[in-house]
Amino acid sequence: MTELNHLITDGRSHKEFSHTPIPESLIHQLWELTALAPTANNSCPLRVVFAHSADAMEHLAKAAHGYNADRVKTAPAAAILAYDLKFYDQFKVLAPHMSQPPAHASWPPERVERMALMNANIQAGFFILTARSLGLDCGPMGGLRRMPLHRIFGQTGGLTSPSCFWGAGQADALYPRAPRPSFDTACRIV
Repeated sequence: MTELNHLITDGRSHKEFSHTPIPESLIHQLWELTALAPTANNSCPLRVVFAHSADAMEHLAKAAHGYNADRVKTAPAAAILAYDLKFYDQFKVLAPHMSQPPAHASWPPERVERMALMNANIQAGFFILTARSLGLDCGPMGGLRRMPLHRIFGQTGGLTSPSCFWGAGQADALYPRAPRPSFDTACRIV
């Protein structure tokens, strides 16, 4: 139960971080574990650009909307999360049991994007839980301008989803935890 408390109950979305560096080996471990997230057809559409250097973080801050730039500047590292609209090109390796070429290649673009976004979001949730399990605090954020991101960091492999900043969070900068919907508000049993 202690691990569950650390991952979920005590886990918070941080807005400020210490400048403790993140070892590159931890970034590799974070991806290797995130890649194990379940996805439909093992589609694995999440693509990540890790901003790890001070220069990369400065460029990322310039792509942030308003006050989000200050949030970016406190983090020692970040992950720009994106989803690949041609995820099915990897099915020869990731889903060899499927017929080739996969049917996904002929789907309408809206259906492909829905599947990519849905499965990348599952992987993004795993990314946050994995980072927490490795002792990192997370600060997911959507307040970045897409075009500067692509200009600075190149194509991220697809469309940009939220980004996630991580490191040692500053607990004294947290607001009290906001309420969450009750079971009766958010759920039904049929």
